[in-house]
Amino acid sequence: MKINRSWIIPLVLALVLVGITAYWGYDQYREKEQLQIYMGNTFQQSFLELVERIEEMEVLMGKSLVSTSPRKNIVLLTDIWSHANTAQAELNKLPLAAQTVYDVSKFLSQSGDFAHSLARQNADGKVLTAEERQTLSELRQHAIRISELLQEVENEVLAGRVDWVNMVKSTRRALREEQARDKPDINLDDLSDDLTKVPTLIYDGPFSDHINERQPQGLKGEEVSRETARERVRDFIDGADGNKFSVSEGTTVNGRIGAYNFQVETGNGVYSVDISKKGGSLVSLLNNREVYSAKISMEDAVKKAQEYLADIDYTDMEPTFSEVKDNIAYISFAYQQDDIIFYPDIINVQIAMDNGQVLAVEAQNYLMSHKEREINEAELSEEEARELASSTLEEIESVRLAVIPTSSLREVFTYEVRGKVGEEIYIIYINAETGNEEEILKVILSETGTFAL
Repeated sequence: MKINRSWIIPLVLALVLVGITAYWGYDQYREKEQLQIYMGNTFQQSFLELVERIEEMEVLMGKSLVSTSPRKNIVLLTDIWSHANTAQAELNKLPLAAQTVYDVSKFLSQSGDFAHSLARQNADGKVLTAEERQTLSELRQHAIRISELLQEVENEVLAGRVDWVNMVKSTRRALREEQARDKPDINLDDLSDDLTKVPTLIYDGPFSDHINERQPQGLKGEEVSRETARERVRDFIDGADGNKFSVSEGTTVNGRIGAYNFQVETGNGVYSVDISKKGGSLVSLLNNREVYSAKISMEDAVKKAQEYLADIDYTDMEPTFSEVKDNIAYISFAYQQDDIIFYPDIINVQIAMDNGQVLAVEAQNYLMSHKEREINEAELSEEEARELASSTLEEIESVRLAVIPTSSLREVFTYEVRGKVGEEIYIIYINAETGNEEEILKVILSETGTFAL
């Protein structure tokens, strides 16, 4: 029998190709499996770390409640804050349902920051009040409950009844199928229910519940209609070209400051403008046009911005820090009254350095904070503030009164002492009532401007 050799070589090549493809596919499968095992181990490690950190928080809270030493409590409370931060970092690595992550994350943020706030009080010589102890006790009970629920999950994991890799696969499958993944393989419904009972926390810290409930204090006047706000748009546009000026019908902006948004086409670019419903004040303005050259000085830019703010009823605003980037001047202004600078009332302005046009305004901080304030006489004299600052500053350049905000939005009446250590410039804020050092900023002087860190 005569063999047709013409098809032998293609057949062999085909078989080799199939073999190579099969091996490559198997190799890819093995790599994928190894990656999934690695991911599973990583999730397992993060989960166990989360459990351990929350257990540590519970123990430390208990110690803080029985401690009678403010000095010891500083250490205990600071450790709670540290464990809460680490626990939150591990939590964010886990493939849990979004609501569970949100609920636990909020608990960790508030508990840790509340403890840090109490530690600062102890450092100032203040002891825990009965109310603060009660709140700390309630938080501890929630930490105990969370630990118990997580330990139940831990037992499921160790028994092999929870598979982190399968959880990731099911999540990806749900996303591909555009299905909502309401519940993970781990049932933590009891955990979310428990966390809804966490007490409202009002304290000196950025995660205090009162911050989320804060209302704007700088809005004056009656509610204005969208049409009235639309008619005011031209008042806020700098250098509008009368031959080309059109305003959209506007949309409603729901946020801390209720507003109307308008898109404005002019001969000098397209603007987005937000005008508050209450009082019709400018909340924000933005023109994204490119600025290709700088023809005016920073001094001229500051003057133009200050005049513009006065024209739209933001008066008594003093420039604080400024910087130039991409031929645009970024200038911060703070409200000033009776030679006191109020840093909570900040407005940021951007000026085009080619023609002095106002490109952007951000007045939300001002509108949230600005109010009539009664400032008592400083308990410390300016000379006493100088003496306190001179222990660290080698040369003092200026001293003035200033109100600064804390992370919890509490306002502190201070002396702003600016001075040097060698060639470096610092600003020290000294409490005008207690003499405590409230804040330190380092001033950066560069070719682009002046700002503080």
